[in-house]
Amino acid sequence: MRRLCAFGGMVSVGMFALMAWTVRAAGETEAPAAEAAPARGGLYVDPYKNPLYATLNAFLMGAPDIAGEQKIKLEVEGFKGKLEVRALLQDKPAPLAVVLLGGDGKSAWPLGRLFPYWINEGLHWNVLYFDATFRPNMVKDLRTGVTGNFDHECENIAKIVAAFLKHKEVQGKVTDVGVVGYSLGATQAMVLARMAADGKLPFELKAALGFSPPVRLQHTARILDNFYKMDRFKFTRVEMGLAIMNHDPVEPGQAIPFEDDFMRAGIGTVIRDEFTEIVDQNDYLFRLKHIPFQEDLPAGQNRNEIARAWGFTRFMEEMCFPYWQKKGAFKTVDEMWAVGDMTRVMTKLPPYARAVVCKDDPFCEPGDVDALIAAVDAKHLVLPETGGHLGYFGSRWCFDQLATMFRSR
Repeated sequence: MRRLCAFGGMVSVGMFALMAWTVRAAGETEAPAAEAAPARGGLYVDPYKNPLYATLNAFLMGAPDIAGEQKIKLEVEGFKGKLEVRALLQDKPAPLAVVLLGGDGKSAWPLGRLFPYWINEGLHWNVLYFDATFRPNMVKDLRTGVTGNFDHECENIAKIVAAFLKHKEVQGKVTDVGVVGYSLGATQAMVLARMAADGKLPFELKAALGFSPPVRLQHTARILDNFYKMDRFKFTRVEMGLAIMNHDPVEPGQAIPFEDDFMRAGIGTVIRDEFTEIVDQNDYLFRLKHIPFQEDLPAGQNRNEIARAWGFTRFMEEMCFPYWQKKGAFKTVDEMWAVGDMTRVMTKLPPYARAVVCKDDPFCEPGDVDALIAAVDAKHLVLPETGGHLGYFGSRWCFDQLATMFRSR
């Protein structure tokens, strides 16, 4: 099941017939053309009308290797050592899109390459992208604090962008700077836009676009934990892995081959697997001592088994919060969750910032999207009725949204 990750992890290069221009099965690629993109057109309509299936298919999207990709090592203020990032630089001045991946996204994986590929091949902007800040390797490289404090992690992202703009190979090539993210990367994009509104960025931000940020992060954490607790043990890993790893999306109108509990189980299992590593490494790197060192465990036990029992909510409330409470960042757990709550973050944004949120996103609880609509100016929201969590990924509609990123509303 390692080919599927609901937060942007290891994925296969899957495709729908309606979006064959993105990535083709035999590796043939066809870049979208920016001039063909309308000014956002209408809203996306999901062909399956099942938010779990739309979500499952989205995480099978991806792009091929990208010609011209550069790896640049940056010296970033406050980081332990040099940070390697990936960049695509145009041969003449152009906007810079900073791509923020989903929570466990890796820039070398197919889904992590999707937006950079589109931006480079279809829009001809500069691109900066790197592994998600939730990834254990990023936590280790930065060594600035336990994962999960979105204010702190966005401050780190801002430092990375500032260092990139000063790099000798980048100077003179960037006209404007924008951020675009998906899932938890979309949360970060909106937090960065709010920081820009508050004058807290070391550069001028001209665009911010988020695809499917969890509306209320605390609710999303609870939902994903429940996918695992309630549905995971109805099925074996083998049957889930074989069914999902070998799956090609059915044609619209055909019967969906999976029951909802099976899809919840698959998504929940992969997310729990990824959080197992996040829990283990944060505990180890920052000596939190929630999990005994391997040499202190009884024979037959290992840290991984203990870490697997934690999940998203427990990690945030029992590892992230106490660490940052001691640092003075939060007084209460509610304050910590509020940093990633779009009903709060998106109440103070620059005019250019917007987020795409499907009304049937299965990572939201009933009423979450309505609360967002009530709290946030409509100009900051694009609200398809269907599409689940990122179900529109890989579609022409998604590219059209991206293509208008630097245009005013």
